Amino acid sequence: MITEIGNFFLSISATFSLCLFSLIFFKKTVEVNTRIYFCKILSFSITFLILIAFSLLSYAFLNDDFSLRYVANNSNISLENIYKFSAVWGAHEGSILLWVFVLSLWCSSIILFSKNMSKIIIIDMLSVMGILLLFFLLFILFSSNPFDRIFPVPLNGNDLNPLLQDPGLIIHPPMLYLGYVGTSVPFVFAIAVLLNGKIQLEWLAWLRKWVISSWMFLTIGITLGSWWAYHELGWGGWWFWDPVENASFMPWLAITALMHSIIVSEKRGIFISWSILLAILTFSLSLLGTFLVRSGILVSVHAFANDPERGLYILTFLTLIIGSSLYLYFLKSRFLVSEKYYSVTSKEFILLLNNLFLTVTTFAILLGTLYPLITSSLNLGKISVGAPYFNFIFAALTLPIVLLMSPAIYTRWKETNYNLLIKRLGPILIFSIIISYVYLHFYYKTDTFIVYLAMSLAFFTILSSLLKFKQVIINGNGKNIFNRVFKGNSTIMANLLSHIGIGFLIIGITISNYYSIQKEIVMYKNSEITIKNVSIKFVDVQNKLSKNYTSQVGIFDAYLNNKYLISFFPEKRTYNVQKNIMTEAAISSTLFRDIYVALGEKISSDSWVVRIYYKPYIQLLWIGAILMILGGMFGILGRNKLVK
Repeated sequence: MITEIGNFFLSISATFSLCLFSLIFFKKTVEVNTRIYFCKILSFSITFLILIAFSLLSYAFLNDDFSLRYVANNSNISLENIYKFSAVWGAHEGSILLWVFVLSLWCSSIILFSKNMSKIIIIDMLSVMGILLLFFLLFILFSSNPFDRIFPVPLNGNDLNPLLQDPGLIIHPPMLYLGYVGTSVPFVFAIAVLLNGKIQLEWLAWLRKWVISSWMFLTIGITLGSWWAYHELGWGGWWFWDPVENASFMPWLAITALMHSIIVSEKRGIFISWSILLAILTFSLSLLGTFLVRSGILVSVHAFANDPERGLYILTFLTLIIGSSLYLYFLKSRFLVSEKYYSVTSKEFILLLNNLFLTVTTFAILLGTLYPLITSSLNLGKISVGAPYFNFIFAALTLPIVLLMSPAIYTRWKETNYNLLIKRLGPILIFSIIISYVYLHFYYKTDTFIVYLAMSLAFFTILSSLLKFKQVIINGNGKNIFNRVFKGNSTIMANLLSHIGIGFLIIGITISNYYSIQKEIVMYKNSEITIKNVSIKFVDVQNKLSKNYTSQVGIFDAYLNNKYLISFFPEKRTYNVQKNIMTEAAISSTLFRDIYVALGEKISSDSWVVRIYYKPYIQLLWIGAILMILGGMFGILGRNKLVK
């Protein structure tokens, strides 16, 4: 019965989505309050019905209902319950159902948190949401149905992809989807504004919180994915410029630009046309990411599908959405242009430069991601665009953004006295350069210019932000520091925390990339290897039996100055059903370094290939991401005031 009930609720949801979309055509014939009432009923009903369908699929997984093809292909009797539940979104069909469920949640959230918004705009937003929901529901029903039956019913399933049997993958996809799908809110807002031919700055204040929320969830999702790759894949890295990684990173860059642009639009009433365009482009990049992951044209550990027909369906919708949205923008965006004055010395101009660099970076990554596909489709040969291209492009285009962060904090709206700005920031910049030179020259003995540059800019960003924190929060006006942090200056706190986080992120990336030590050797039992003053002894390998896999667990003891430090227990797991072999690294972390041990191939009864990494300051990468996420939380709380 699960098949019939699941399909019934999805079909009713699709019908209600069509009704929701149709409300856009009754502007002149149906009164506003009546339309908003139906919007509420339909939106909540769609969310409730999709929730039931999602719950039914979860129930099928938890109860090993292998009569469903999707459950049989992605679960197993011996799988732990927590992974049975996460298997709901572990492959293509379930991930699309999760996508549409999250989309329905955002749709209902618009209703719940829009009391002070124009009813006409909200109706149009929800109507556009209706067509998005309709597309994905039809896609599920006719192309990617997780409720399809299989006959004969197998006694056991094929098991969940071992790569996904990790705690990081329980949280990573939902967080990423909340961010991905959250870009639909600024998109439908942009379409509603263009359709109505008017905008108010108060609406931008409302939209800003939605944009920051989506940015925050995307940041959490990408961070969790990087953390998972670092701990699970055994390569010792956290980012590989995988095409599907790029597919999530490009919307993040675009929504970061949108977030800064909306701040200017809300404060000064300028860049509104640009903000609307960025809203369209950001959601378009999210749809493009969906196409890349599910079309089968990319080979990746992240890819969910390899069915070209599904890819064609998404590509058709992607083309219609992008084409019609851009046509509407170029047709009606003239009324959004503002002629307000601002100087090249103003905060507005710096944020405009920030937007340009972020946008160019986004499209440079897009070009590198799609170029091999384009050349292959044109029979020009198979060309690979690898990490060197992306690293060069990213460094060249983002370091100027980092340089602009400190002036952006200290400059004023409309116009700034640059002499005072130089007096304030000049000493901090010089001090940052000196710190970087002394530390890198004497500790790492490096002469690499890009390392000096990146570290100097990171210190410059952190120190200038801390100085601003001291001025505004520590020495600022207010009854107590709690009120200054959480009430009067939450927007400033958002900026400072995010910028400090980016500074830490840059330090972690730069030092760990350039000064990590990697050793891949054959180790015999009781042999030792020294890496950065830490001696690591290979003790033994023992067999371990778990519920759905067997593993060989290495035992390594680490010593510092002949004193016992810690033991490492890396694993090589062989999963019972699919026979996949997975590497589980063992990591010892402090604030200043990670020691990373991974067990490789078995050479003989007492010798193994072992990969050992010493990664300095990589923890700053995760700390920086956490600070950025905290900054996003403060940004949601913050209030902007109009600058006339």
